[in-house]
Amino acid sequence: MDISQFAIHSLMLILLITGFFLTVVSLPGNLFLFIIALLYGCYEGFQQFNLTVLATLFGMLVFGEVVEFAAGVVSARKEKASKRAMLAAVIGAVLGGVTGTAILPVIGSVLGASLGAFLASYVAEYTKQTDLAKAGRVAKSVLVGHVVGMLIKIAVGVGMIIVMGSHLPWH
Repeated sequence: MDISQFAIHSLMLILLITGFFLTVVSLPGNLFLFIIALLYGCYEGFQQFNLTVLATLFGMLVFGEVVEFAAGVVSARKEKASKRAMLAAVIGAVLGGVTGTAILPVIGSVLGASLGAFLASYVAEYTKQTDLAKAGRVAKSVLVGHVVGMLIKIAVGVGMIIVMGSHLPWH
């Protein structure tokens, strides 16, 4: 392997790790991974990252997004959460994930995103309904859905990284 191949593979490794951490903090890391795969495919003439690999990665990306969204909605709807609470949960998860990352990378990301979703949905539901008990039930349900969806999306991201890593020419 010459120095340029080593540099490209090193960059790919850094980008794969970056994509993983973006997913952990509730940012579009799996989309980032797919774009990296597409760009690498362009770079290498779609020999390793061919249409089949890219279609597989795209399918994984869509699956992860749909399941994450569905888990949150199903869980929130179980407690009849308002649309305001569901939207607040998404915004709270992103802001909490970014803040948590700044405080304590990785574990702070997960805790921050979960706490952000919980608090934002609680406040949003309470300001709409003025019922503390209902706001608490909604926030707890949103938290459960967020965590389940996030874990599934992270697992999909890891799967995408495995697929990409297995198609890189490591010789």
